[in-house]
Amino acid sequence: MLSCALAGAGASHARERAATITILDGQATLIHAATRLLAKEGAAIEAEDIIETSSSGALMRLEFDGGGTLDLGPASRVMIRPQLASAGNGVLVYVLEGWAKLSLDKPGEQGPVLLACAPLDVTGLARDLVVHVKGMEAELFAESAQVQTLVMNKAGKPEPTKVDKGAFLARRADGTVSVTPRPVPAFIQAVPRAFMDTLPSRLALFKGKDIKLDAGGKLSYDDTQAWLNAEPRMRTRFLARWKPLAQDEPFRRALVAQMALHPEWHKVLFPPQPAGQLASQPGRKPAPHPVISSEALKP
Repeated sequence: MLSCALAGAGASHARERAATITILDGQATLIHAATRLLAKEGAAIEAEDIIETSSSGALMRLEFDGGGTLDLGPASRVMIRPQLASAGNGVLVYVLEGWAKLSLDKPGEQGPVLLACAPLDVTGLARDLVVHVKGMEAELFAESAQVQTLVMNKAGKPEPTKVDKGAFLARRADGTVSVTPRPVPAFIQAVPRAFMDTLPSRLALFKGKDIKLDAGGKLSYDDTQAWLNAEPRMRTRFLARWKPLAQDEPFRRALVAQMALHPEWHKVLFPPQPAGQLASQPGRKPAPHPVISSEALKP
């Protein structure tokens, strides 16, 4: 019943547009609040919506109402316009993993942080960049102009790093960072071919249209795990958003079993009793929290 209610609410919701899907070659899903929907061309994307492309997809393009485009390659996960306090609330897109190409109409017009991911933040962009993210590894190509970044160093601190036009930045899992005058051959070979094309805007084709999206099935723990286990500034955003999903017993069991990966959920699943409540009930002892085995706590 919960999943049906969530799905129905998401499918019929009048969406407040932050961006529009103007090209979709392949399959993709949209996660709005706690509801999964099937993406379509012309669909409105709201702030904090999650977009996930399939591994077999060729290209998705989003066009922002304020100007600029975001192209996504296969097997990519992003959140549009997340409200990250640490980034000054100016983030256009957060890339959890996969391939993204961000193009702006005007230099740095969107805010203090334009693109964010766990390994680095982009703080200045004049035109185009291509980024590939996998865990704490990131590769960034400054395609047409200089890019300013804050890269997480080995000590876990953001370090300003400039990437000149045509140059390539690589941040490895061990924290090492290198900037070279041009991309390495492996990166060039792996870049989605669709990123090489210059495509005209298609936003006018969908102006004024209200595209209804079909429900994509209920969200399971496996569907959300990558986001629940993201870096702290992202994963804490889901405590309220996905709390309704914890009413589903399999989802709740999985949260408990993997608590070591997202410990902030402990206070949601096992909230402390109000002060004085136990004292007013003589002879009663607080119920212990479920015992979590050491095996379950392993990543």
